[in-house]
Amino acid sequence: MIFSIPETLDKANKILPETLVGLRIWERRHIEEWVRANPEMLGEELLVLTTEFDQFVNASDRLDILALDRAGNLVVIELKRDSMAGYADLQAIRYAAMVSSMTVDRLIPYFLAYRRKKCNEDLSETEARNQITRFVDDEAFSELSTRPRLILCSEGFSQEITTTVLWLRDSKIDISCVKITPYKVNGQIVIVPEIVIPLPQARQYLIDIKVKEEEREQSTRGNRPKTMRILVENGLVHPGEAIYLRNGLPSYVAYRESDPMFQATITGKLGQSDAVRWNNDGLEYSVSNLAWKIFKLFHPEQKDPGGVNGSWHWVKEDGRSLWEIAEDFLAKRADA
Repeated sequence: MIFSIPETLDKANKILPETLVGLRIWERRHIEEWVRANPEMLGEELLVLTTEFDQFVNASDRLDILALDRAGNLVVIELKRDSMAGYADLQAIRYAAMVSSMTVDRLIPYFLAYRRKKCNEDLSETEARNQITRFVDDEAFSELSTRPRLILCSEGFSQEITTTVLWLRDSKIDISCVKITPYKVNGQIVIVPEIVIPLPQARQYLIDIKVKEEEREQSTRGNRPKTMRILVENGLVHPGEAIYLRNGLPSYVAYRESDPMFQATITGKLGQSDAVRWNNDGLEYSVSNLAWKIFKLFHPEQKDPGGVNGSWHWVKEDGRSLWEIAEDFLAKRADA
């Protein structure tokens, strides 16, 4: 929602959102052109490479916009004007798979045609290649990555799509949703873009994951000692040993290797809240409470992440979670 403030500054006038359909705004004629000319509308700098890309073998599909990000990844942009439009996620995944083998050499003819048609630029192949390579921040860049990113852009998203998007992000697929809301202000249309992952509509998905983790934790309490006790008493972890929060993170938490936010040290203690010392503030926590605290800090709305099984999220240097290490030890002892 946005508000209009007059020059007198004495009041705020609420401006209610309109709908793309109600304003007779169309995907290809309007939204595609806006995003093509202003890709920062999607929340980042992108180099548009081509639009209405249809050079797929044995397929008649048209990819709305194909772009390049600063890291050298292709970006598949799928546009929809109707929040209930189905299969946008599946379309984007299919397009991403189809362009995943694209090389700079194969891309250049399409980029040349796009610049000629939309930008009135008659580039040489060398100039086109230079534009592409200069756009990427990495000076060593020479070829496209094989893992395209995906961006869905629409007036809204159904719960089916948002649930799928969050699951894909948890599965390390870089897919995002950008919501565009139209307003009518003084006879002009104002478009307000917003990156909305995770989305309120996908809250049930997050709740289901929390319940699953709580059930996993509950099932272990009656059957075996707590994970940290198993690890410490059997010498599987040692005081002063580093652990890292990087396994099965929520989609809104991006792990950073050198960030003390994601690092802790084993204390060797077995109390309720002193198993690890957080590198970020030097205080002691249980592994679950610390994971819960970090997830809440990173949530866009600072929301309670619910039940968290910290031993599943914290890992040792070799990448094995504390939970897995304890389970492997118990399994081997049972077989002995």
